[in-house]
Amino acid sequence: MLKIMFRIIGALVLLTFLGGGLVAPTLAGPPTPRVPPAPPRAPVQPPVQAEPVATPPLQTLSATPLKAVLIVGSIYGANSSWTTQEKANMDLAAQELQANGVTVYKFYAPNDNWDQIKAAAQGAHFLFYRGHGVYWSDMPSPIVGGFAFSNDVFVSSDMIRSDLHLAPNAIVMLWGCFTAGSADSIDPSPINSAEAQRRVAQYSDPFFDIGAGGYYSNWLSNGFQMIVRYLFQGKTLGEAYQAYNASTNHSTVELHSHPDHPEMAMWLGKNDWSDSGGIVYNNAFVGLPDRTLADLFSVMTLTPSTLGYLAEPSYPARVFTIHLDGSTAFSWTATVTAADSSWISVQPLSGSSGQEITVVITPTGKALGTYQASIRIVADNAVSGQEIQTIPVTMSIVDQVRAMHLPIVLR
Repeated sequence: MLKIMFRIIGALVLLTFLGGGLVAPTLAGPPTPRVPPAPPRAPVQPPVQAEPVATPPLQTLSATPLKAVLIVGSIYGANSSWTTQEKANMDLAAQELQANGVTVYKFYAPNDNWDQIKAAAQGAHFLFYRGHGVYWSDMPSPIVGGFAFSNDVFVSSDMIRSDLHLAPNAIVMLWGCFTAGSADSIDPSPINSAEAQRRVAQYSDPFFDIGAGGYYSNWLSNGFQMIVRYLFQGKTLGEAYQAYNASTNHSTVELHSHPDHPEMAMWLGKNDWSDSGGIVYNNAFVGLPDRTLADLFSVMTLTPSTLGYLAEPSYPARVFTIHLDGSTAFSWTATVTAADSSWISVQPLSGSSGQEITVVITPTGKALGTYQASIRIVADNAVSGQEIQTIPVTMSIVDQVRAMHLPIVLR
């Protein structure tokens, strides 16, 4: 029901843009998007920010070109102290992404143009936003979701659903009121767990509707940076959240699941950050906790990943089958590199996902020694671009293959 209401409101809000700007609200008209009087407030002395460290890209991702779109909306002016600070905080994440070989596109206020963002986000693996959270109905339990840009431009959840075409399993990170639960400056009193779950579910819902794999939101300046670092170190999405949660001393984490996407875990972290001693929900994760970036973004899966044959010169040829699968459809081509290719044959040399490659290794008549080759497979995907993987192949010819036969003892 909430999703239906949100889509109706999003459609009504779209009408206000047809005249080039927001229409002044009337009692009989559609809700007007609003932002809280102040963005999220972190503790006076947040944890010390770690300097960016260039960590080696995951081997399974090194051949897959990854792309990130980073957005900083206007927070009371494109050059206000709030906006300037969040640009610096977003740059921490940008440096971490770039250190891991990700191509980064920045759209910082006043250059936060939605049409340009949509174009750049085509096939993006990461989408980060720091700016005002948006609410579309009255407090204390408002409909929430979307982005707030310069010149009073608002993007609704339905506009995200219809306009953004991210890579499958994209990672989304948001900083803003409501995105992790609480709104701090506008909540009349600390919200309860049910309200925090409702807000996070609404804010994350459009991203999962378009195929995202993970959603993070936290209020600390280095949150995006450190979660990116943990992900590229090979941690799962859930482990990355837990590692950052532990480093910032979040007292408790509530474990739930997304109401509209039950396959997605929804973990809500909270702290006593308010002056009155109330609890603030300020660190959330929604997504597939057991997946890594390699799981999410490797378009092509090859089984097996290596081939080997230990044989005598008189042994017959051996046939291997390579299975090519993936999360999305792709076409592929294969090439064989070897100093002497007379002992290996590969068929076919091109195809599409779901097909198999037959590899024949023939030791007959070859001299003793080790023979090596590599099968280079290039996959092309309309969304994720090109991915390259290589299967090493080894044939070892020996005078005699010695085998040990162990007896089977039956009880």
